[in-house]
Amino acid sequence: MKRWLAAAGIAAGCLGFGASPVLAAGNATVATLRPAGEVTLRSLPATRSPHEGGALGARVRLADPLDRLEADATASAAGFPMPSPFSVVNTPDRQGWEGITNLEQELAPGNGSFAVEPPDQGLCAGSYKGQTLVFESVNLALQVYDRHGNQLLPGAVALNQFFGLAPEVDQEGNFGPFVSDPKCYFDPQTHRWFHTALESNFDPKTGALLPPASTLLAVSATRDPLGAYHLYRIPATDFGQPNCPCFGDQPLIGADQYGVYINTSEYSMKQSRSNFAQLYAMPKLALEAGKPLRFVHFRNLTNTGLNGRTTATIQPAFTDAPGQNQLANNGTEYLLSGFDCVPVSCDLTTGAFDKISFWALTNTRSLQTGHPALHLSNRTLTVGKYENPPWQFQKAGPTPFGCDPNLGADCHTPPVEANDVRMNQVVYSNGLLWSGINTGVGPGKRAGIEYFLVKPAASEGGPARARVARSGYVSSAGENASFPSVGVNAAGRGVIAFSLMGHAYYPSAAYVRVDTGGAHGPIHVVASGFRPEDGFTCYKKPFGFGPPCRWGDYSASVAGPDGTIWSGAEWIGPHARDVYANWSTFIFPIKP
Repeated sequence: MKRWLAAAGIAAGCLGFGASPVLAAGNATVATLRPAGEVTLRSLPATRSPHEGGALGARVRLADPLDRLEADATASAAGFPMPSPFSVVNTPDRQGWEGITNLEQELAPGNGSFAVEPPDQGLCAGSYKGQTLVFESVNLALQVYDRHGNQLLPGAVALNQFFGLAPEVDQEGNFGPFVSDPKCYFDPQTHRWFHTALESNFDPKTGALLPPASTLLAVSATRDPLGAYHLYRIPATDFGQPNCPCFGDQPLIGADQYGVYINTSEYSMKQSRSNFAQLYAMPKLALEAGKPLRFVHFRNLTNTGLNGRTTATIQPAFTDAPGQNQLANNGTEYLLSGFDCVPVSCDLTTGAFDKISFWALTNTRSLQTGHPALHLSNRTLTVGKYENPPWQFQKAGPTPFGCDPNLGADCHTPPVEANDVRMNQVVYSNGLLWSGINTGVGPGKRAGIEYFLVKPAASEGGPARARVARSGYVSSAGENASFPSVGVNAAGRGVIAFSLMGHAYYPSAAYVRVDTGGAHGPIHVVASGFRPEDGFTCYKKPFGFGPPCRWGDYSASVAGPDGTIWSGAEWIGPHARDVYANWSTFIFPIKP
C-alpha cells in the first residue's frame, strides 16, 4: 500500500512504498512563527586584528555538543568499497584565499577568547549591485568578501551578535547562549540571504546545555548582505516529546520557488537519544518581508525498515540559478538522506550498506496561503556500498600542543575523524539532485567519498519517484578525502570540494570536477596544509576529548551568479595557531 503524509492543519500517517516499505512515522502540525527582532550586520562590532602565537585560548569549546567520536580506529576494512583511486596534483588557485581562522573567531567581540573545534563551513555566494559577494560563517564568526577575497567587514563578527543574542561569554566570564552549526543560502530568485544555526541556553557557570533551545534563522531584508536582517527563532526544546528537553542539531537549509526548508536532528539535552529528523517548511516571501507566518513542522521523520537502519538527517535541496526550481505539482521540494543510525537510540551504524532515501514535498505553493497543505513521500534507492569511515591519518609533522610535556603527551601525530555517513549538502541543478557522503574505502583503511546524481520525479498527492542517474567514488591511494560538498551550475558542471590529508599532505583543501558523466580526476589540491591538525580535541589531556581530532563537520560549494563554483573547506593554514587550536578555512573559485 502506498501512502503519504499530508499537512493541512494537523495530520498523521506513515510513508511506505511497495514490496520493500520505507516507513517514516510522525505527524505534521501547522503553527505560527513571529519575527524575533532585527539586526544590521554592518553596525555590529568586529574582531580586533588577529595575530599568531598569542596567549589566547584560555578556554576551549567543542562546537558540537554531541560526542560522536566513534571507535573507528579498530574498524575492519572488509566491507569497504574498493574504487579506482584518483591521482593527486598540486594546482594552487591564485584567486583563493584563507578564510576565517581560529584566531579570528576567538577575537570576535563577545566570544570570550574561546578556542573552538570544528569550525563547520557555512558558505554562500550571490550578487549585489552587479558584484559577486561571498559570505562565510563558521563556529563562531562570520565575514563577507568580494570575489577577490577583500573583506567587506573590518573583521570577523560573532555569530551570537549577528543573531541578536547575548555574548557567548560576558565580561564576568559567564556563559551566554550556545550557538553552533551555521549554514548560509543565497536565493537567486529574490536575491536574499538566509542563515541558520542552532541555539541552546547554557548554565552560566558550568556551560551545561539547558532549555530553551531554538533553531535560528536570519533573512536579509534587502539584497544587501551587510544590511538589515529579520530574525526568527523556531522553538526546538519540544517539551512533551520523548527524551526532551531537546535541541535541533545541525540545521540544514534548502529552498524552492515558494518555501524555505530546515531540517534538524532532535537530540536530548540529558541523554544520548534522538527523536530523528524534524522538518520545517516556511513561506519564503513572508520570511523576506519579516512578517508573522504559518509554517509546517513534520515531526520525527525516519526511513526505518532496512536491516535495522534509519536516518536522523534529511538534507533539503537548494538551487543556485534562477529558473531551476521545480514548479510541477504546485511546487516541489526534493530532499535526500542516508541510513546513518539505528532505531530508538540513533547510535551510529556499522557495516556496509547500499541504500539512500529520496524525498518529495509537493504542493509547496500552498505555503503562501493561510492553510498550507503539503504532501511528503519518500522512496528507497540502491547505490554503491558505503560505510562509516575510519579515522584519517595525516602527514607527520610538528605538534606543539601534543608535545607539551605538561600534558603528558607522547608527541605523535594524531588521527583526524571523518564523521559518519550522514548525507551532505544537496543541490538541485540541471534536473538532477547532486550530493555525497563520507565512506570508508579500500584497500587498507582510508576515508573517501561516494557521490550521487539522482533524477527525481513526483506527482501531486502521490508517492515519490526517482532513479540514480549516476554514482561513484572519489578516493586517493595514499590520502584521505572527507567532508564532500557538490557545487553545480545551471549547465550541470561543477566541483566536489573536500578536505585531503594523508601520507604526503597535511590537512588541505582540494576538489575534483564533476558533471553529468560523474566525477573526473585528478584530485586538485588548491591549498596545501602547512602542518598537522594539533588542536585540543586531538588529545585526552587536559580536556578529555580525542583522539581523534574533531574535523569538518562539513564543507560547502555553491554556484555564483556567473556559474563560477565557490567552495570553502577546512585546512591547516599558516596564520591560525594559538595555544589550543590551529585550524583555518580556505575559500576558492573554480570556473567549470
